[in-house]
Amino acid sequence: MSAILPIAYLPPISHFVAMLANTDIKWDIYENYHKQYYYNRCVIYGPNGAQKLTIPIHKKFEKTPLKDIEISYEMDWQKIHWRSFEAAYRRSPYFEYYEAELSPLYLNYEPKGLVEWNMKMLEVVCKLMQMELKPAFTPEYIKEYADAKDFRGLAVPEETVATKEPKYTQVFEEKHGFIPDLSIIDLLFCEGPHAKELLLN
Repeated sequence: MSAILPIAYLPPISHFVAMLANTDIKWDIYENYHKQYYYNRCVIYGPNGAQKLTIPIHKKFEKTPLKDIEISYEMDWQKIHWRSFEAAYRRSPYFEYYEAELSPLYLNYEPKGLVEWNMKMLEVVCKLMQMELKPAFTPEYIKEYADAKDFRGLAVPEETVATKEPKYTQVFEEKHGFIPDLSIIDLLFCEGPHAKELLLN
């Protein structure tokens, strides 16, 4: 089945459930950027609970398609994000197995566009999860799709998650309880090679 997904920064687990349930995936790069959406932010499980990490951007116009959104490097957000990962997941079972693949992106990779960054992160995560990734993008903006499942609403943090997600043990669960639909990085660091299997069950 065909499906349309939003471009997101280290997407929530629900995005990966949708990816695995559909064979023909396209990412919408013509949707206009909206503040507070998952386009340039992710949510991890930090020592104090849910923690938002945001990529600063240059927004040219009132309505700017995602394909034209550029990343700002005026502040060292990459260092901040990586240190946040370390504080959140250094004690997780699989952090040390994956940091060699992920840390270089936060040390010496500075793409101009948000879409390029997000897709590179998605490529690396899919590789670590042994998921096949065939990057394909929408050719234009289409408000409603008649022949594809539309998951673009998953970019909205308040959107009700309409996909089944796994229950697993999170690093700080004893302190703050289980937090659903966090960034895929939470599941990856906590469950490692079992992450994909959990998403399929």
